[in-house]
Amino acid sequence: DYLSNDLLYINNRNGSFKEEAAKYFNHISHFAMGNDVGDINNDGLMDMVAVDMLPEKRKDRMQMLGPNAYDNFYYAQSQGYINQYMRNTLQLNQGMGKFSEIGQMSGIYKTSWSWAPLFADFDNDGYQDLFITNGFGKDVTDLDFVKFRTDISAYTNTNDKKAQSNQEIASALNERPGIKKHPYLYQNNKDNTFEDISEKWGFMETVYSNGAAYVDLDNDGDLDIVTNNMDAPAHIYKNKTNDAGKISPNNFLRVQLKGPAKNLLATGSTVKINYNRNTQVRFLSTVRGFESSVEQALHFGLGNNKMIDSLSVIWPDGKITLQKNIKANNFLKIKYSDGNFIQTEKVKPATATLFTAVSPSSLGIEFKDKHPDFIDFNFERLIPRKYSENGQGIAVADVNNDGLEDFFIGGAFQQTGKIYIQNAKGKFTGKPISKYADGVVDAGSLFFDADGDGDADLYVVSGGNQFTDGNKRYQHRLYKNNGKGEFTIDTTALPVMISSGSCVVASDYDGDGDLDLFVGGGVKPGFYPQCARSYLLRNDKGHFTDVTESIASGLQNIGIVTSALWTDINNDNKPDLLITGEWMPVTVFKNDGKKLKNITSQSGLSESNGLWQSLVPGDFDNDGDMDYVAGNWGLNCPFQCSNEKPVTLCYQDFDKNGTMDPIMSYYEDGENYPAVSLDYMVEQLPVLKKQFLHYTDYAKASTTKILESFKATSPPTLTCKTLASVFIENKGNGKFEIKKLPQQAQVAPLFGMMAMDVNHDGNLDLIGVGNFYWTDVVIGKYDAGKGLTMLGDGKGNFKPLLLNQSGFIVDEDARALARLETKNNQSLFVISQVLDSVKIFRQNDAVALKRIYPTQNERYAVLYMEGNKKRKLELSYGSGYLSQSSRSVVISSAIRQVEFYDSKGTRTRQVSF
Repeated sequence: DYLSNDLLYINNRNGSFKEEAAKYFNHISHFAMGNDVGDINNDGLMDMVAVDMLPEKRKDRMQMLGPNAYDNFYYAQSQGYINQYMRNTLQLNQGMGKFSEIGQMSGIYKTSWSWAPLFADFDNDGYQDLFITNGFGKDVTDLDFVKFRTDISAYTNTNDKKAQSNQEIASALNERPGIKKHPYLYQNNKDNTFEDISEKWGFMETVYSNGAAYVDLDNDGDLDIVTNNMDAPAHIYKNKTNDAGKISPNNFLRVQLKGPAKNLLATGSTVKINYNRNTQVRFLSTVRGFESSVEQALHFGLGNNKMIDSLSVIWPDGKITLQKNIKANNFLKIKYSDGNFIQTEKVKPATATLFTAVSPSSLGIEFKDKHPDFIDFNFERLIPRKYSENGQGIAVADVNNDGLEDFFIGGAFQQTGKIYIQNAKGKFTGKPISKYADGVVDAGSLFFDADGDGDADLYVVSGGNQFTDGNKRYQHRLYKNNGKGEFTIDTTALPVMISSGSCVVASDYDGDGDLDLFVGGGVKPGFYPQCARSYLLRNDKGHFTDVTESIASGLQNIGIVTSALWTDINNDNKPDLLITGEWMPVTVFKNDGKKLKNITSQSGLSESNGLWQSLVPGDFDNDGDMDYVAGNWGLNCPFQCSNEKPVTLCYQDFDKNGTMDPIMSYYEDGENYPAVSLDYMVEQLPVLKKQFLHYTDYAKASTTKILESFKATSPPTLTCKTLASVFIENKGNGKFEIKKLPQQAQVAPLFGMMAMDVNHDGNLDLIGVGNFYWTDVVIGKYDAGKGLTMLGDGKGNFKPLLLNQSGFIVDEDARALARLETKNNQSLFVISQVLDSVKIFRQNDAVALKRIYPTQNERYAVLYMEGNKKRKLELSYGSGYLSQSSRSVVISSAIRQVEFYDSKGTRTRQVSF
């Protein structure tokens, strides 16, 4: 409770323990009450839940949430405290000692003043559900009451006045209502999310309940619940799942253990059952929830399964009892004294993973992002996150024409970017792109031959939010290569582009034989959510002309762009432009040979408004056209949205003081409400203090009511209709269909991504990185991402791998992701991280694979595999998030032939294997 950390004691196996909560958890609940442990997704790993006191209803939340605590939060962090947020937390065990906190995504994070959480399978469907008690005798967190109490105490300078003050506070406290709520019962949806079925299952009576226990009181094979209630009799909730007369009740198994003499209850034992390719695990500890003990029997729901293939008991001393072919609907009693132990299983050797982390220093790479903290919130109170922490891009190319790939990583605020040159031993030497770090913030970067002299020049986007709009530090830069990997800035090559940008991608959109550029505009500094302008730059013999308005009408102010792709959506050999950004749909500009036309409204993507961060191409369904994966903010956040009930963002200088005032809102109970608390709102709009003297008044106020204060009836408004990261299937004829990625891809914002065949089966897979730490401290850090690897089936479906299968573990604040090839045939994957060192992985089985390097004029390839299967591969200049990977084609064992094509669709060569 309060500031002190939750504690996690790890057994040292020598009779001692070590407290390591900070090692395993990125954040925890602030006012944690009870907790429980259980396997919510039947992956054999124990997950953990802790409950807090965040109210379910917005009205109650707004009467509890107070002033900005940014400085206090980071001071506590500097003193060694774990990040803490006032909400229930569900720590999903990812294996390898990694936990992802998914309480918001799972839907269980706000259950008011909660006490006892209990995992148990209440409907016998084979997955553990979640029961939570709550309630408190007096609502002492209401800020109107807290403010009253504080004001009274401020004037108690004599004993008499102190006594009078205490009497007034006591009187006011006695008049306070209680927090009297119904218990919550959440049904497991079998996808790491839960559905509130409290009303459906009869838990709507309001009580002050604390302790709770589950037990099968009537021996009918389902679990009943007993709760301890304040100032009221205890409640017994009879479970009707297995009542007589049910047509097809789910089956169950109950197991009671009797341990050795010194541990008769067998506490600390584990029981594992296997049936029909399913596994369930239970850990025997009767003490659960809040100051309570549950029944000693272990309960397993089995759904419609009638037979358990095997059951194993792992006793605390490591001995194992095994039973096979057990019928369902049994009450099994197993005694330690019966013996019948099987030989203790030997620890299996670790399965080979797809990726292995490589120490950057072993390769000569010493880059670490370091920059002074810039607190955007001090200047723009109502922005949802810091735009000064977008991270740095990575670009890959052979810059000195020695046949070896090198890379550039951008510099942060007051840090210069570096080019790392690869040598014949596969190691790298870094050198700054500039002698001086003059405050420029590097965003996206791109190697391409700007002037047609056969070497890789470098474009670097200037981004960030540290300077006022129009500051000369936002001028973008083009560095010319002398062919030896030595770069000089060309101040005449670009037009005036004093604009905070994001990404840069290249293609020959006009078919004249050179590479042109699209440069995405980021947020307009100081004027969120207005966007900085985007650019279409035509290459005129190494000098670039801004042709945005004449060639692509509407592109200039398309939105807060985060990622873009030049890609051929309809196989007409003309590069089209796909764009993602915040508060905008995935946007399609079709190339008709003369101009780029926005066809989003006809593409099937017009309702896809999201907080998109990244975009990668790939023929994921092997049908010969390009599909896409778009990384969004993810579903592990406090806001839910849909086409019918979007998150909205209206903006204007409402109080006419020269600053932009963005008001983000969401729907609850059919009404649109501001997302921020009263204190936050009046920091930005002080005039509202007069209208909302009490937190209660503001808690009831809709967004419409707020806008009426300024006579703003129809301010500009942006919408977000989906937060899910998605697969975008190309249906042909410029039409697309969106499909949500698996839940594992939704736990955090998805930034750097790459489509590749990681297991060499001929189908495209996906790897990705993400997280974002720099939000307001009430919302908290998005830190559940641990590195994503998903196997594709060649039909547009994906299966996430566990961390111990992939080895691709990236659990920091990651951004760009790029692949490069080394002298010794290693595929390396370089990841930029905010305020941290780069992270590098190698693909473990890639050494034996061939690589083919395309020429500059080769734009795509077709890969032929066994079984008449083929896949199109675009050879992009830039994709993902601020990333440019090697254009090389890695030839897996599944590939039999590769054909390369130029920008006109003419086959340039054919290579067989």
